[in-house]
Amino acid sequence: MKQFARTALIAAALVSSAASAAEVEVFAKYAGTWKLDMTHVATPYSKPSSETMTVKNDCWHSENFYVCDQIIDGVSKALIVFFYDGVSKRYGSYPLSVGSDTVHPGEVIVDAKSFTFPWQIDDNGKTIHMRIVNTFTGPDTMDFRHEYSEDGQKWTAMATGIEKKVAPGKTAAPAAKAK
Repeated sequence: MKQFARTALIAAALVSSAASAAEVEVFAKYAGTWKLDMTHVATPYSKPSSETMTVKNDCWHSENFYVCDQIIDGVSKALIVFFYDGVSKRYGSYPLSVGSDTVHPGEVIVDAKSFTFPWQIDDNGKTIHMRIVNTFTGPDTMDFRHEYSEDGQKWTAMATGIEKKVAPGKTAAPAAKAK
């Protein structure tokens, strides 16, 4: 009986791992080189400005993780490790910034057209909700919004922009497992 329970547990883990590997592939949309035009507006958390940059996401898929080296204007700025947890049915990311001493795991809300990256900051004892929303309007275009909210319901844009893919990305598949 113990052997059956152990076999069932291993089978469930393998199914969960396969599902996680398939689910995390959703982040392949980011692979490639993107031209970004962004406008910042005046808010308590942003200053007005505009900027243009080239963002190259050099990505690979490794079993349950989808990883992108994010290169901005030719300089590697962050390694972003995306994941899908099949047990809790949630997406997340671990962005590793060059020169940073800490890693802050983040939630990623995924729906049919958009990825939302929410987090919170403390503003003198008051919780301020932040989020970045990437909405894919086509296979090679994405609208970008960076927003804040005092209540988590009503959102105010701090920055908006459009990203256009100018070169496709190559995503390396997971290596075959040795038997």
